[in-house]
Amino acid sequence: MLRHPAERWGRLRMSRREFLRRTAAGVALPSAAAILAACGGRPTAGGGGGEETPELRVGTPDNPVELQIFDDNPPIADGLDPEAGPLRIFNWADYFWKRVLNDFGELYGVEWEYVTFYNMEEAISKIETGEADFDVFFPTIDVVPGLVARKLLQPLNHSYLPNLENVWPSLRDPFYDKGSRYTVPYTIYHTGIGWRTDMVPMEVADLEAMENPYDVFWNEDLAGIVGLYDDYREALTVGLLRNGIKDVNTQDPAAIQTAQDDLLQLVDLVDLRFTIDGAYAKLPEGVFGLHQAWSGDMVATPYYFPGGSDPRVARYYWPGRGPAGGTVGNDCLAIPRNARNPVLAHHFLNYYCDFKVAMKNFSWVGYQPPQTRVDPEALLGPWNEKGWVDGYVLDTLATAIVYPEDFEVGLRHVGLPAQADQLWQNAFATVKAGG
Repeated sequence: MLRHPAERWGRLRMSRREFLRRTAAGVALPSAAAILAACGGRPTAGGGGGEETPELRVGTPDNPVELQIFDDNPPIADGLDPEAGPLRIFNWADYFWKRVLNDFGELYGVEWEYVTFYNMEEAISKIETGEADFDVFFPTIDVVPGLVARKLLQPLNHSYLPNLENVWPSLRDPFYDKGSRYTVPYTIYHTGIGWRTDMVPMEVADLEAMENPYDVFWNEDLAGIVGLYDDYREALTVGLLRNGIKDVNTQDPAAIQTAQDDLLQLVDLVDLRFTIDGAYAKLPEGVFGLHQAWSGDMVATPYYFPGGSDPRVARYYWPGRGPAGGTVGNDCLAIPRNARNPVLAHHFLNYYCDFKVAMKNFSWVGYQPPQTRVDPEALLGPWNEKGWVDGYVLDTLATAIVYPEDFEVGLRHVGLPAQADQLWQNAFATVKAGG
């Protein structure tokens, strides 16, 4: 049973969900491109002659990369006993259930510490400078190549990771880290459209029948109740896909201008608002009738509906299975090079890849793990009279379940070169300023 989000996200600290949506909201935070550049470059190789020179290898779905393993940063040896801990975990606030950590601690007889970071730059800075040492880290996929090039992550020894076989094959061998040399996948999601059937007429929200479902945002009859995420990549991607531009990592100024112009028109047409919590919180409150939505947010939506109201009016659609296209994404786990407990950390990664553990964590986090044993039908359940879902996902939100084939057809955001990233940020700033 999914735990109430008030237990999970009702914190004063900024969660990962909030940060991702604020990156272009006027808060002075660095772009992924800046972080990637800072972590990449061509650092001078240490050690003796013959050692491979570190280089920044950035993969894409069309051009996967195998990240380097260096002579002076090898995997740990086979057959070592786990250290005594404590296991130190470095993650976004409220992005792992503490009860699951307690279970791990009891299983291995160790203590654990959960340390949070505000944004990815802060996290990388602390790891790079040695200001803090951690055993498990949760990087986003766009910064992994730079971390590897700077030798800030240690390569994984798969002899400690038999449970990795439980993970979808596509994410055991991901384009950004072929062979899972440095990472294992954590959670998965896609970005689609959420709405309320009591606020958006059926004939308007028949998205599957529309030639381009993204056109629904431009329906002037919905003025005042339409929202997009306050995230420059996510928001501008709507403008790209509406115009048939499926390169969601485009560096073409003309394409970015097209997306900018469409969103400027949208702001005027429907009084568009960009939000932090519009999909999972403001949609249930009735502030929005239609909002861009991550699938994991929609899984949590029922628990934000006011008491006495019916969450079954919430709906979700992902256009990625149709001709318009849609994005998918995943987060991952890694082990910093300076980890004090690298063997214990490997055991933790393996522990998380266990089906029962991953699903227990899913019941609290709300974002799905890429487990091959997941039966989509078994995730679903009705809304009961006690105010809970009898399952992981409300049956009327079945479309929020992510399937392996979604990662075969879904589009992926990857890190952009700094110049291109600035074009995206400038375009979004123009939209938010109203032109």
